[in-house]
Amino acid sequence: MQKTLEWIMEGSHLAYLSSALTFTIFVLYILFKWIQKKHLITQGVFIINEQFNTRNIAYMGIMIGCSVAVTVVISMTVPITVFPPIRVAFEGIMIKITGMIFGPIVGLIVGLVTELLTMLFIPSFIHPAYFFVAIGFGFWAGICSFSFKLKDNKQYITLIIITVFVIVSTLFLSLTLDKLPVSNPLNEGEITPLGYIEKVSIFGISMSRKMVPRVFMILMGIILILIYITFAILMFTNKKKYINVIMPIILICLVTEILVSILTASWGDAELLAKESENGYINMVALRVAQMPLKIIFNTSLLSTVYFVLRPLIKNK
Repeated sequence: MQKTLEWIMEGSHLAYLSSALTFTIFVLYILFKWIQKKHLITQGVFIINEQFNTRNIAYMGIMIGCSVAVTVVISMTVPITVFPPIRVAFEGIMIKITGMIFGPIVGLIVGLVTELLTMLFIPSFIHPAYFFVAIGFGFWAGICSFSFKLKDNKQYITLIIITVFVIVSTLFLSLTLDKLPVSNPLNEGEITPLGYIEKVSIFGISMSRKMVPRVFMILMGIILILIYITFAILMFTNKKKYINVIMPIILICLVTEILVSILTASWGDAELLAKESENGYINMVALRVAQMPLKIIFNTSLLSTVYFVLRPLIKNK
């Protein structure tokens, strides 16, 4: 276990594992859809129905065009958005919406095509991580979209899935962050009444190595508490229309933020912004972890608003 965690912390291995997980789930999903079609399995609550008809293909083109156009216009107005981390964030909005409405395969295709077209119009730093990020946004949003089929009181299932995902990801990332490498084992430390405390340096800020996973656990705990408060308020006020949309979107935001934005995008960020740093990747992970609560709140609000507007216009028959 010790050696495994040490290997994960080396270089960008954590990003490789995250990308491998996405690919594995993609293969399993394709296999499942093949078995479903081959053996005519009756579609149930958890089955995602994807239809590649003319109407949906036209909507795919519209979503790709909107995503690319918005990203290009914003980059011309605010030049800083040409940086891949910011550019992908803008792209991700429409990509996630597409995955939510049309399913994981369509979301994956739209993510890949959107990133390719955006790179043609806004040439900047090219790294495979950002292609995986765009693909991951669409695919994972589509995978999590099954929760939209759960109505009213069945959204408790979504809440349970969110809770399990948060707990598992918190434990895993806490164990991982606990193995943060000491930047200079001979000098980076402090003698206290409690003994010798190892220090790590994250963007020039020195802190106790043991403090990093604890801060992360506190942040994840705050997020989970806010989710339960939101769920309780919506249930007690009988806002079932909103709970049927907001809870699935929270699940999508959590999954895409942790598996894609934090673990995968940090790989590209490290190559772009901290290539000379020995611990560039894990520093980027720590930075994105610190931003996570605000990003989840912002993304949930934005995606919910866009979904409420677009869903009646793009309704699968």
